[in-house]
Amino acid sequence: MTYVLVDILPLKKGKSVADAMSYFDKVKPAMERHGLTRLNEPLEAHKMLRGTQTANLVNLFETVDPESSMQGMASDPEYQSYVPLRDTIFDLDNASIILTSRFV
Repeated sequence: MTYVLVDILPLKKGKSVADAMSYFDKVKPAMERHGLTRLNEPLEAHKMLRGTQTANLVNLFETVDPESSMQGMASDPEYQSYVPLRDTIFDLDNASIILTSRFV
């Protein structure tokens, strides 16, 4: 089975989608090493039509093993080196990651 992680990210004040894109370019090798493949370029959120989730950016990542992919990426030294940068860009307290799968 293939899973898709829907990564919903609000940006911190003063940060831009360009800042986020630069960050994702930097961490892409670490993500791919652990089985996470981006399905698209990040999607810029313009307006919430329903619900309370705030977001500036939405990413879709595919993996066959979400648990080991997320754990592997989180413990990867290269990824860890970018955590301080990540934390200046994204409002992670208000971010969400949704685990989904495709209907077969």
